Amino acid sequence: MSYDFRILNGDLVIGADGDIGKVEDTEKLIQEILKMAHTPLGSNLFYPWYGSPISKSLVGNALDMEFLSTVASSQLQTSLENLQRLQQRQSLEQRVTPFEQLMAIKNISITRNQVDPRFFLVVIDVITKALSVVTTQFAVEPTL
Repeated sequence: MSYDFRILNGDLVIGADGDIGKVEDTEKLIQEILKMAHTPLGSNLFYPWYGSPISKSLVGNALDMEFLSTVASSQLQTSLENLQRLQQRQSLEQRVTPFEQLMAIKNISITRNQVDPRFFLVVIDVITKALSVVTTQFAVEPTL
């Protein structure tokens, strides 16, 4: 079984036992999706394809919301497909549970905040190899 360290607001989480917290199964998949979506595309010099350009695509753009949503959804889909390929390679070297593996992207929904149009809510539904649906969401907002 694979695991990753538990991260909250960019910091490692210490568990009740005093060790660094770990995430497994569905929780690990959600963390991987969020990590891929929040990492700016090209920010990792060794893996320039890792990440997503969604923040730059959405924030500060005055284009039509339908067009922005289509572009950002497509970008996220490409990023999640990269994650899927990474997981396939990982499963060749270590045991990865079906709950940790992304089998298919079911839906990506992006909505603009009605009060402040600089803020967006992204909801991602994926299907795991265990045939369960996993939903995660996050906000895209301007950096201050």
